[in-house]
Amino acid sequence: MNEYMTTPFDFDDLAYLAVPLPDDIAALHKQGRFAEEAARIDHLLTLTPDTPMKKRLMLEKFIADGLTEDYNTDEATLVRKIRERYPAFTAEHLHQIMDMGHADYIRRPDGFYFENAARSNIFNCCSSFLHRLDRPDWRETDEENGTLHENIAQMRKNGYRAIRYTVKESIQPDERHIQEGKWFRAWLPYPAVTPEHRDIELKKVSHMTQVTDHPIRSAYTQFLYRAGEKYEIEFAFTNHAQYQDIDEAYVTEGHPYMPQYLEEQYPHIVFTPYLRMLEKEITGGKGSPLTRARRIYEYITHNVKYSYMREYKYLDNIPMYAALNHRGDCGVQALLFITLCRISGIPARWQSGNYIRPDHIGSHDWALFYIAPYGWLQCDPSFGGGAYRIGDTLVHDFYFCHADPFRFITCTEFQHQLAPAKTYMRLDPYDMQSGEAEYENMALTSDDVYTWKEVLEGVDL
Repeated sequence: MNEYMTTPFDFDDLAYLAVPLPDDIAALHKQGRFAEEAARIDHLLTLTPDTPMKKRLMLEKFIADGLTEDYNTDEATLVRKIRERYPAFTAEHLHQIMDMGHADYIRRPDGFYFENAARSNIFNCCSSFLHRLDRPDWRETDEENGTLHENIAQMRKNGYRAIRYTVKESIQPDERHIQEGKWFRAWLPYPAVTPEHRDIELKKVSHMTQVTDHPIRSAYTQFLYRAGEKYEIEFAFTNHAQYQDIDEAYVTEGHPYMPQYLEEQYPHIVFTPYLRMLEKEITGGKGSPLTRARRIYEYITHNVKYSYMREYKYLDNIPMYAALNHRGDCGVQALLFITLCRISGIPARWQSGNYIRPDHIGSHDWALFYIAPYGWLQCDPSFGGGAYRIGDTLVHDFYFCHADPFRFITCTEFQHQLAPAKTYMRLDPYDMQSGEAEYENMALTSDDVYTWKEVLEGVDL
């Protein structure tokens, strides 16, 4: 068991991920030799004084242990698993997916390794590619694309669109992690107070609940656990998404004093030499803030392919990962946008929660950036990138400066502790979209709990 499972974690220690690793540790990590890396770290920890390096090594040990456990499927096993559902699939097809930037993997001296085959995200990320292997005439329906077009037309006509949602969420430990009589603490995502959210209402709870007004907003409970119990809440809120025409002629350089949205935030929002050079290449340091932000958006949507990602807690610099590998999921792309905007002198910040429809809810991240005199504008590079790749300029243009009402916003800042503070390492130290839990004496991982979220109703107002 990793020591972070039973040792309280100081959330501020995440900043030490920005400390460079010793050469031998960095080399082992780069080669994907994580078990050797962890053993070498154990040895170094006996020699290293209490300095920033010691804290960095302890974090790296956590990452090495996690990647060892999560990336344990070799190429042949993954191909065999995919062939169970798509018989025409071959190793060559897997390499095509990798070359397209739609697969996350670790390269080791003996080959490529992927996430556990039973939960491989290739099934979700590459569903169109896989369907066409056995049915060359198969075509993806344009239902989602049509929905987005209808939404844009409605928002442009009325200046807004408002939808009221009712949502149910729950969390409980799985059968292997039942501890009768131990204090069980749980946090579930709850609608944040934002300009988009209105009339937030907590309707039902299974246990006494505290709703926190916090950058990562949650409904919190704690109780002495009994087998079979789960923490469950039901709430309602309205997302009122506004549309405004943004005219370049009115844009100015000014903005309110908000240094926190222009500065670095270790370990991820870091103005590395490469990202500084990239921003200069993209924007040329010329044009209004809106023009520069648009160039950054176009660079990301044109060049960074969507790929499901390993857990963010196993990455030491998320924007650099996207910039160097040209792949990443919605949050990775949003963080690259935020970091490049800040380097360019444009205030930018995080927003996340869930993409929500009457028949669907799923985790999603995007960004905000500030343009005077319009204020905070929304930007969704992953939705924009998907539209760009199918040649849909209407949707691509919309997601620069706007967002749809299909959003349940729970996080208004990146990288915050929960409130009340979690004792042990967080499942996702940077975000919270499905819920987290722990016992008084140990952490619980995402594999140790069942989480559930369901849309009970979604009604246009």
